[in-house]
Order: sequence, then C-alpha cells, then structure tokens
Amino acid sequence: MKNIFILGFIMLSVISCKAQTIVPVEKAIDYRRAGNGIPDNTYLKDLNNLFGKYIGTWKGSYGGKTYTLFITKYTYTYDKVTFDELRIRYLITSSNGTILENTQSLPDSSPYIITGSYFGKDLSVYALDFAGKNAICGNAGTVFIRIKNTAKTSMSFGYEPDKIMISEDSCPGFKVADLTFPKDGLMLTKQ
Repeated sequence: MKNIFILGFIMLSVISCKAQTIVPVEKAIDYRRAGNGIPDNTYLKDLNNLFGKYIGTWKGSYGGKTYTLFITKYTYTYDKVTFDELRIRYLITSSNGTILENTQSLPDSSPYIITGSYFGKDLSVYALDFAGKNAICGNAGTVFIRIKNTAKTSMSFGYEPDKIMISEDSCPGFKVADLTFPKDGLMLTKQ
C-alpha cells in the first residue's frame, strides 16, 4: 500500500511539472515586439553560439581614455524564465594610467554591470542595457555591439543615452551627468 501511495505521488508530481521550452536567444526580440512577455518555463538559450564571437577582452581608446571591456556569457533565471545573455564589465583609464571606472570585481547583481538584452533582426547587432553612476541624471542608456570584420577581431561599441527628464531635486542645477561612454562610439580590438 505504501508503494502504491509513493508511486501515485511520483506520477502526480511528473504530470504537474511543465517541461521547459528551449528557444534560441535570437528570438528574444520577437517576444519584446509582441509585448506579451515570455511564457513561463522558457529558456532563451544561445543554441547557435551567437555569443561566442563577442566573449573575451576588448580594448580601444577615445578622447584620451582607454576602454577595456570584459565580455562574458551569463545564464540566470528570473520569474520562471531562464536567459543566456552577455554581460560586460569594464575598466576605463586616463592617458596617464589613472583608473577612472572599474567594474571588474563587482557582483553580478550590481547595476553597473552592462547586461544583455536582445539581438537586432539581422543578428549583426546585440543590444545591452547600461546604467552608470548618476544614472538618474542621464548616465544610462543602451549599448550596441557589432563585430566588424570576418576575423572577428574588431568590434564597434555604440552608446545611446536614454532620453529622460531630470529634476532639480535629484540633479542640482538640472545638470546632466557626465557620460561613462562616448556617444560617438568606440572601435575595439580583441586582445
């Protein structure tokens, strides 16, 4: 009798569990455009290794500063949906080597880690979300990365600041924050 009860419990558990649906990460844009959210128990997975060409250390210079990006693939689960995404940590130094920004040792939960979002329709551009220090005063936006050559050693890094309204209370004198990344973009070389 005890064995029948255990068997019945196991069968009921199996029936009530929903299988995880695995979807290529490039389909995230479709969910975003549809506006219905991503169904529970979905895994947006890098099935086609689209992230592989971005992973690594990238370096470039602009305006007397050196930008070093450390790009990794990260998997996490949020609200019954699992995601593969790229994450970018960065080191920015002045021309004399002074460290201006460094997010290398921050935990994954830090708001200063640049977090992946979606691929564009033609899969050549990957968009990520950025919120820097003083984000409430305009130092936040979307980062766009694109591999620029067939050898996969050159990458463009574009930055589009969010268009936000700032207040006197949070941004004295209505001063917009200095941006962490140049709006003109960067060219980076794989190290």
